Amino acid sequence: MNGPALPGLPAAASGSARAVLIGAAAYASGDLTPIPHSRRNVRALAKVLTEEAAGGLTPWDVRTVDDPRESEDIMRPVWAAAEEAEDALLVYYSGHGLVAADGAFHLGLTTSDSGRDWTSLPYHYVADLIRKSGARVKIVILDCCFSGRGHAGLMSSRSRLVAEELSDPGVYSLSSAPADRRSMAPKEQPYSAFTGFLLAVMGDGVPGAGPVLGLTDLYPEVRRRMRGAGFPLPEECSKTGAGAYPFVRNKAPRPTEPAPDPDPDPAPDPAQDPPAVPVRVNVPLDEAVAVAAGSDRWVEALRLVLMLRDVPLARTGRPGWNLRRLANRCETAPGERLIGHATTGRTRNVVFTDSHLCVLDSEGLLRVPYSRLGHLSVAVSIKEDRVVTVTDQAGISEDVFYVTTTADYGGRRLRFVESGTTPLRDCLTECVPALIDLHGRNPGWFP
Repeated sequence: MNGPALPGLPAAASGSARAVLIGAAAYASGDLTPIPHSRRNVRALAKVLTEEAAGGLTPWDVRTVDDPRESEDIMRPVWAAAEEAEDALLVYYSGHGLVAADGAFHLGLTTSDSGRDWTSLPYHYVADLIRKSGARVKIVILDCCFSGRGHAGLMSSRSRLVAEELSDPGVYSLSSAPADRRSMAPKEQPYSAFTGFLLAVMGDGVPGAGPVLGLTDLYPEVRRRMRGAGFPLPEECSKTGAGAYPFVRNKAPRPTEPAPDPDPDPAPDPAQDPPAVPVRVNVPLDEAVAVAAGSDRWVEALRLVLMLRDVPLARTGRPGWNLRRLANRCETAPGERLIGHATTGRTRNVVFTDSHLCVLDSEGLLRVPYSRLGHLSVAVSIKEDRVVTVTDQAGISEDVFYVTTTADYGGRRLRFVESGTTPLRDCLTECVPALIDLHGRNPGWFP
């Protein structure tokens, strides 16, 4: 059941997002077979969410839970994430799904016994925490037997979410199988069937979809592939379009432009206006403009531009001590938000806020309003040097390339030297021209 699009949902979310990924792989009871796939499911999904996510998740936003022994091992991290999340909350479970004697749906623990209902976690406790979270979007993914039963815990008529206005927080529930079917975890595969197909579609992308993919984009392709392989089919349930929350960038190749007609049209009548022909000079920026669709959503365009250029997005809901310290170093004004940053080693040298680009080192700071990025000068030089390392056994000589990036603004100059990877150089040389271009297209958007 799909609802209408969630009003104001950005392509790259602002605010805090939290994810809890739970994998119950080992079981003490002889009635419950081990599912080693669950541990691999969690690791692979965490890697995708933190490295390729479109919603701004960082490793600090994702909590993994291996082999929960007691209900508290699941409830406590879910409770903490539900309290902290402001923009999005994701809870994923992979393990044994159990049906109690009264028909209630339970999540398996490593100490669970299929004949003793009290040894497993009633799912309605988890659903209640998720419903009460203040996050705008709440997403639950269940990869276990009988997981279709979990939809009722979030979508029943008793839920306050159903009765609220469409502009209020939304919820999306995705199950690996219907309420009366078992999920599959083929022994010859590294992942369970459902999560394996989900990861494959995330990696392949969805042709014809937008630059970022939500679960409502991924679900039809996952279902199509599982149907073709003969597995039980997943089910989704969505209210207020929460499934559109951006999960990953779309890796599917863009459709190629149609070949020109070999027979050209007759020359146009000069008395008539020629038809408008769209020109796509910079596709990512065009997409950013289209997604933002208005000056009041400038930050969404900024976040999408940074994401498309692989700039890590910052946690902005409740920043920790390190990001608060970084904001102080950038001399941010009250209410100014950190959007993203590029790092060299442990030092964040390029910071994007919602109003300024900041370039900083241990002693200096260039703070440039986006409307004046054209006044920022960035120069790059490369030098090759031979480095000799002497040990007790031998001397090792190797050629090393050093990249010097110099940034000038307002009569001040900062110089950085990098070797090996060059995140600072790449960030400045890619993002600054892109943002100048975006400013040229929409000068009224910039503060």
